[in-house]
Amino acid sequence: MLLEGSMIVVCPGCQARFQYDDSRFGAVRTKRFKCPKCNHVFEVVNPCGLPVTPSEPLPQPLSATVPRPEEEPTPPDPIHAARTTAKRDREAMLVAAGLQVPGMPPGLIFSLAFLTGPQASTVQVLEQPQIVIGREEGDVITRDPETSRRHAVIEIHRDGTVWISDQQSTNGTLVKDARITGPVQLLSQQEFTCGNSTFMLLVRNTNEFPLH
Repeated sequence: MLLEGSMIVVCPGCQARFQYDDSRFGAVRTKRFKCPKCNHVFEVVNPCGLPVTPSEPLPQPLSATVPRPEEEPTPPDPIHAARTTAKRDREAMLVAAGLQVPGMPPGLIFSLAFLTGPQASTVQVLEQPQIVIGREEGDVITRDPETSRRHAVIEIHRDGTVWISDQQSTNGTLVKDARITGPVQLLSQQEFTCGNSTFMLLVRNTNEFPLH
């Protein structure tokens, strides 16, 4: 349970989550943290912000007739660069260990539960970014005569969103009991129907619910 006055800090290296009393920021704009799990060092911005003191004059708008001085290029942020490198190295390690499929969002497991149809009461893990649902061919086989040979396609994006599109099937693909005509986003535990087969999308966050 999140206590009043507390915030959740997420380590960008290992995605570990822990609580922190935001009042401990004091008057500083950022605070440096060291992850107790992976020892990764990163900075967090003060969530309360800092008020502008009366001694700080507000910047005056530049006149349209006065040319603006050339802005110097912003130097690269070393913290952001280190965070990006750590994330990329972690993903590469998971891929090498066979725990992460290239192109799939890290830390998430996607599955389809068959609710009705010939394959009812079974669950299939989705192991690649693009999944073809079909009667007798594809990645998810329904064995359902009311399902077309290539009925629908599920696409899992790197941001963790899941989209489904119909492939000009005979009986259509239904989401929320309506036949779809273009890509539609699916949420976790949302149902959809292809022919006489109804599915439920299941998304598991392994950072919050790790595998044992």
